[in-house]
Amino acid sequence: MTAPNIPSVTRIINARDRLMASGLYLGDSTITNNLRWVRSGRADILCSVADVVSDGDDTTANTTANEPAILRAIVRIDSADFWLTADGGYLGPNSIWKEIVDVKPSCTVTDPGIDPVTSDFAVVIHVLQQLTANCVTPGYTSGKSFFSTKDLGTPRFKLCHTLFQVRGLVEEVNEETITPVTSDVTPTTPDKSDTSITPEQHCPPSDAFSLELWPLTKEKNRAELLALKNTHHIVPLPAYDLSNDIIRPASYRRILQGAIVEVHFTLSHWAIATAKRDVYGGDIQRIRLLVPPTWSSSTKKRKIPFHLDTEESGSIKRVKV
Repeated sequence: MTAPNIPSVTRIINARDRLMASGLYLGDSTITNNLRWVRSGRADILCSVADVVSDGDDTTANTTANEPAILRAIVRIDSADFWLTADGGYLGPNSIWKEIVDVKPSCTVTDPGIDPVTSDFAVVIHVLQQLTANCVTPGYTSGKSFFSTKDLGTPRFKLCHTLFQVRGLVEEVNEETITPVTSDVTPTTPDKSDTSITPEQHCPPSDAFSLELWPLTKEKNRAELLALKNTHHIVPLPAYDLSNDIIRPASYRRILQGAIVEVHFTLSHWAIATAKRDVYGGDIQRIRLLVPPTWSSSTKKRKIPFHLDTEESGSIKRVKV
């Protein structure tokens, strides 16, 4: 792993200070005192204590008052188990996703590997374990859908993105609804010497987020996607680059896989009666890029020239006969 440059370290420290002040940074072990599970339909959602409305002796979810607590953490998006692509790698109906509308792109996140936030990550895991332990069903076991380990026991947890929402519940994405996030750092100036062009740069914002041009793992699934046009909106991943601009769907993997990010997410719990299992899920609310992924030279993007000279200079080795 290459050590980050000074601007990257500054960006991380500034982000950590800002998140710590929010009162919902998972690197602060005291936040558990301000969080409480609240029943909402068939699920339980984690809410801030200040937002919880009690109905007599029973604490229930009030749609106007009990808003999910938006937890914050600084993590590295693991290169493995990365399904945070435009369609979550959907190949067609299967045992997990019976149809495209069910797809939830996901990724696992782990220790960022950079101080001071690498020291915070142990606290992040401990706090999440405490929170999930506070919402269990008697006689049920805990599923492995949220926490996992890798290699020598490095802890990780899984986050998902809700890709589709029923029309009327969310605004359709266009130039007006795409709003850059504010930041406490100066946006990175693009490298003007980089003349390479990515496909999404040819499209205006509204086209880049349309069903007609939404990137798919298999183009054969386009008809299934377009069939949702009258019933659902597609919700782009709320992920922002170093310039605080929303990341286009075709670039999710290139920009996010292996990156260090600031992530905001909500936490929910479901009791699966058929399996007698408690399941927990983290739903991504925002991702802000802090340190881009480091790629080896073998995977470095090649620049393709727009014009090729037919008379190329250079020595030609000749073999003596």
